[in-house]
Amino acid sequence: MIGGQPLSDEDWLYPDQPRRPLRTLLMGRRRFVVGMVTVALLVGVSSTAPPGATQSVTGAPAALPYFGLLPAVAYDAIRRQVVLFNNRGETWLWAKNRWTQAHPAVSPSGRIGAAAAWDPLMGAVLLVGGQSYADESVLKDTWTWNGSTWREVGPRTTASPGGFMLAMTYDTDLEAMVLVASDIPVGSPIRLWTWDGAAWHQRNAAGGPASPVAVVAYDPVTETVLAVGARCSTSYCVSDTWSWDGAGWQASRPPHEPGFAFSSMTLVHDPISGRLILLTIAPTTAGPAPPETWTWNGQDWSWQQTIGQQNAVAVAADGLPGMVLAFEDSSQDFKTQRIDAWEWTGNSWQPIRASSASG
Repeated sequence: MIGGQPLSDEDWLYPDQPRRPLRTLLMGRRRFVVGMVTVALLVGVSSTAPPGATQSVTGAPAALPYFGLLPAVAYDAIRRQVVLFNNRGETWLWAKNRWTQAHPAVSPSGRIGAAAAWDPLMGAVLLVGGQSYADESVLKDTWTWNGSTWREVGPRTTASPGGFMLAMTYDTDLEAMVLVASDIPVGSPIRLWTWDGAAWHQRNAAGGPASPVAVVAYDPVTETVLAVGARCSTSYCVSDTWSWDGAGWQASRPPHEPGFAFSSMTLVHDPISGRLILLTIAPTTAGPAPPETWTWNGQDWSWQQTIGQQNAVAVAADGLPGMVLAFEDSSQDFKTQRIDAWEWTGNSWQPIRASSASG
């Protein structure tokens, strides 16, 4: 999704169109870039943040991170903080209702569309792949964040997963990270990987959804990995829900399906209800639409409500009593940055008043 509108058949998703560099496409379309990635917060803002811009979080003056293009974000369950890594190579942390910039001694290169998720076995946030912001090359590296610095882990080989169309989650039953990599064009086979803490291992993905798969999350109700893919025509895509049990794929075929928007969907576990919660922006011909909230009960999707304005993302926080957070860029122009923070109460979103922040 770009500028609040889904990518259409004139863009990079369809086979009869030439492949255009992701950064060129995102920056050349509109003022605001909207994006979400899996199991974590993923928001987009304007492609440039001019010096002297006024910033606020839910109305309060504060230092804000530069989200950039398709940043990677995940929740650090040990340190109890949201970790955001942007295309400038900056690391930002959200804790105690404020943003703070970290200055690690070692850091990955700036990138677009990397996958990030919490790995409980490693006790760290795992960051994988993406596309280099400097030269638009495909990145095949894997990093961990331990609360103070980044460390590259595992071999960096041509056989490693890479790209910017990635969705990742931790499979509690399998005790491994699961990563789904989509490809261009729409309908291409997906690639499936698992991470054992030291290296990536490619798995058989036959019989499952086709590209693109927007989000994945472990479903404790069915004890499987839930994936939201798409069935696409030449003009639009509709959601297509699947589950993976560690051995094979199964089409869920629920009576209801949420709206599909590849780069603007987030799927997380709600510790209050025990269900999965999805934020998505349904396609519309009327311009930008507010994100919709859906819940998954193991068999079907249920619509809950809309939240805020054009784009928001969720990140699961496993602390006590547990919560789901959402962050929304509600900036109206380049001169003023505003980011709204929300907390899911189990049946509605409530705004969070931000504390003073430090950079």
